[in-house]
Amino acid sequence: MLKKRIFDYHLYFKNRTKIMRKTTLSKFHIFHYKGIFLLFLFCLGCSMTFAKEVKINLLKETSRQQKTVTGTVVSEKDNLPLPGVTVLVAGTNNGVVTDFDGNYEIIINEDEALLEFSYVGFKTKTVPVNGQKVINVSLEEDLASLDEVVVVGYGTQRRQNVTGALSSIKAEDIITQGANTVEKSLQGRVAGVQVESAGGNPGSGVRILIRGTGSFGNNSPLYIVDGVQVDNINNLAPNDIASMDILKDASAAAIYGSRAANGVVLITTKSGKKGENRIDIIAYYGVQKIANKLDVLNASEWATVSNAAHDNAGLARLDIAATPASLGIGTDWQDEIYRVAPMQNYNISASGGGDNYTYSLSGGYLDQDGIVKETGYKRYNLRLKSSFTKGRLEVGETVLLSQEDWRNMAGGWGGQGGNPVGSAPKMIPVFDVYNEDAIGGYGGAYGPVVNVANPVAQLYLEIPKTEVKKAVINTYAQFTILDGLKYKLNAGYTNTSGYDYTYTYPYEVGSLFTNLDADLYEGRYETKYKLLEHTLSYDKNLDKHEIHALVGYTYQDTQYRGLSGSKSGMPSGVMVLDAGTTNIASGSNAWENSLISYFGRVIYSYDDRYTVTGIIRRDGSSRFGKGNKYGNFPSIAIGWNLSNEEFFNSEDSFIDLAKLRASYGVLGNQEFADYRFSPAINLNTNYVVGQDQHLWPGAIQMAFATPDIKWETSKTLNIGTDLSMFDRRLQITADYFVKKNSDILLQVPIPLSTGASGNSPYINAGEITNKGFESSLTYKNTIKDFNYEVTGTFSSVDNEVVQLGTGSQQIFGGQPTHHGASATVTQAGLPVGAFYLIKTDGLFNSAEEVQAYSRDGKLIQPNASPGDVKFVDYNNDGQIDENDRQFLGSPNPDFTYGLGGNAQWKNFDLSLYFQGTYGNKIYNGLRQDLEGMNLEYNYASSTLNAWTPENPNTSIPRAVINDPNQNARTSGRFLEDGSYLRLKTLQIGYSLPKDIIESIHVKKSRIYLSADNVFTVTDYSGYNPDIGRAGSVLDRGVDFGHIAYPLSKTYMLGIDISL
Repeated sequence: MLKKRIFDYHLYFKNRTKIMRKTTLSKFHIFHYKGIFLLFLFCLGCSMTFAKEVKINLLKETSRQQKTVTGTVVSEKDNLPLPGVTVLVAGTNNGVVTDFDGNYEIIINEDEALLEFSYVGFKTKTVPVNGQKVINVSLEEDLASLDEVVVVGYGTQRRQNVTGALSSIKAEDIITQGANTVEKSLQGRVAGVQVESAGGNPGSGVRILIRGTGSFGNNSPLYIVDGVQVDNINNLAPNDIASMDILKDASAAAIYGSRAANGVVLITTKSGKKGENRIDIIAYYGVQKIANKLDVLNASEWATVSNAAHDNAGLARLDIAATPASLGIGTDWQDEIYRVAPMQNYNISASGGGDNYTYSLSGGYLDQDGIVKETGYKRYNLRLKSSFTKGRLEVGETVLLSQEDWRNMAGGWGGQGGNPVGSAPKMIPVFDVYNEDAIGGYGGAYGPVVNVANPVAQLYLEIPKTEVKKAVINTYAQFTILDGLKYKLNAGYTNTSGYDYTYTYPYEVGSLFTNLDADLYEGRYETKYKLLEHTLSYDKNLDKHEIHALVGYTYQDTQYRGLSGSKSGMPSGVMVLDAGTTNIASGSNAWENSLISYFGRVIYSYDDRYTVTGIIRRDGSSRFGKGNKYGNFPSIAIGWNLSNEEFFNSEDSFIDLAKLRASYGVLGNQEFADYRFSPAINLNTNYVVGQDQHLWPGAIQMAFATPDIKWETSKTLNIGTDLSMFDRRLQITADYFVKKNSDILLQVPIPLSTGASGNSPYINAGEITNKGFESSLTYKNTIKDFNYEVTGTFSSVDNEVVQLGTGSQQIFGGQPTHHGASATVTQAGLPVGAFYLIKTDGLFNSAEEVQAYSRDGKLIQPNASPGDVKFVDYNNDGQIDENDRQFLGSPNPDFTYGLGGNAQWKNFDLSLYFQGTYGNKIYNGLRQDLEGMNLEYNYASSTLNAWTPENPNTSIPRAVINDPNQNARTSGRFLEDGSYLRLKTLQIGYSLPKDIIESIHVKKSRIYLSADNVFTVTDYSGYNPDIGRAGSVLDRGVDFGHIAYPLSKTYMLGIDISL
């Protein structure tokens, strides 16, 4: 009967498939992820229906032979109930899980005589049924299994034997963060890992820095997802993650060699568990609002300040500012572009397994509108992970499919004021948003002022979109040759295809911003990544000796190809390139690189007291010339578990674990552009020849060959300790490290006469050192019905440039818009991107003070007047210029920290997390615009407190147009303290009581309220002190204002159900 029902069901499913194929397959693109997503949900529903049919028929077939066994599972040590214990009928997939009170109920056949009870941290126990109806079980604590297993490169390891610097985050920590991207859940939770926001825009990633800046190129860590390298993890659904393990020192990361100089983030997605078939549904709905708006002038206030500025400059007042009192509030341009934005997320997963297989599949959908109007982000996720074992062979796979759709924020028009976020606070509030007589229908610029683009017009007249589809596929086969000896073949493939699109309607917003023709840009690209790995591992325990050995070979290849095109002149609303007639442009790009590697690792442990780990990896990269393609990267680490020594072993001791660790290793870095070792020739250059000025085709060298460039090298010394006390309730980890990065690639300046000055050759000439201390602490306890946990992290890194080529070479960066000089410098003896500015010394309060500020009878600031800024003549040459710049601070914090807590009382739970930084500086480029008088923008509200003879006790200089003293020049005046403390997350949840969930036949049902970015305590006057910067490390800590997307507060209501 069962076989017949299964057969009938499959025939029915096949018929349904044929029907769907006839009617819809022609409309589906093979990589149309929306269609795949719907098909996945359909298949999942069919699978659930099939499972239900099978279950019903199994029950019918066996109902006469079944009986019910109940009981309670407790801890042998303290007789407390154990929730979550797996109770499995031996040799079958028939199993249940104990409830919160340790109770279980399972239906078995009389001839199935053995029950297996298993739980993490306890020894598995097998009990014969022997006709019993009630079986109560006490489980013995397994001290060996209590030692957490963590993921390391190409395998797992007991934390007790880990000798490197490694931190872990589990699934429950990720979920309670409420983050919609995986990377954001790391912020403040991992010692030694600094996570900076790349903006609050929907779908934005973050900038992750592990143990300081070590290169002038790419400082991002290596991401490995289920064994496959990925360029970022922004596309992953947080609910799909089982754990994240961060490898921070050379010993822990050396197995990845040249890819691991910036640290490694190992991500393991969720797997099914044998005997535990379940369906999980997680969903939330939320709203977002801007966390902080800038305080700028309204129309009446702006006119008042503008008039004073013109009067002080001896210039005629603006017509639009003639009668300040009559202008009122005017247009609040920030209110015009910001909104309260909804977001929603849904994730459904099914997982389980039997004696020889496991499976886990899930689908997710995120829809997030941006707090800036006309911006948003959508993400679709599908995931399949399974394994199958037959005898000595195990095979498995992970398939991750995703599609991300962005509605981006418009860019700058005419180079004036950047995107709408930068334009809104600077837009003069007397202007109207709309003008029906103008092309495009928007108001704006006024002739006598240097104005910015209408930010509302930018949002609605420019439509930038991005679509990224990604498929990550990893398959493996593992064969056990002998007991302890295993061979594993791992093959991975990643395909990323992207599409960028920007359409701009015709517009006329005053004389400064005119675009009479519609414009269209389209770009497409595809990246293919291939991985093939062979590993041979050997594990052996012999009395007190434990050996783990691994050797392997890896081949990786990455290919990229992109093309783009743009045109203007198409009819308004016609968004097709062929409709354009003018400004025709096209371009393409392609590159490829390969990496082959040989590696080996040996871990030896004696009596759980002494552990030695040795690693060697040899990498060969196509990014280097002949003779430099290969690099060797070794490491050695030792660990001493003092708590297992006889002199430490005491029944009265409150210390459970006391371990010392030390390691030293060498890593390489080759994460920079391809073909730098090779010259480049432009064959499309025309030369002017002869008296007739004829054009002759020719060639020019665009880039010089640098065949001697080699690996950037990172050498790390790490000393650490792990402590566990009071029956493992208190756990402390602390590490001190010194990381020296040498042979860093730098560009060598060459004369303009070479014709290739924009592509200067590279040499290995830089050296950067990072020294630091990091620590993490966890304390957890139970008092009757109340469980709680407190966690804390602390990190401090001292960054210094040791060498920058020869002599006193300097690299400048962080140049604010409209204000000329750079804000940062990188040179020997200072941190990377140090703030290098002219120092200020208050304001001149009288003409006498201006006259007294002189050298050798010459005024140091000849254009100054009372109320102007006094700048420090640092080099004492009698004038103020760029030579007076000095080191005024670092963008790097003195330390970063995180402090969190979780608590459960009966059915209620609470989690909250604080994080922040201390001691870092931020250059506020947007305030430089809003307080400056050299450009007639709207002004910051602080200018109402500008210096006047009647108001001398202020830090705001006098209001004066054209700024003759250059009060708004790039200087220490705009350098602010970037320290902050933020309540990052707050979540309150309630789980339905046992009797209710049993009555509705579910395993868990929880509802929660969550808030993100609840409040921030800071002295920084910009949008957000956590400004981040996705570009050059030289710009870190510079708030350009017109680039960032403000941070949002988020409030969510969610449910978490398990069936």
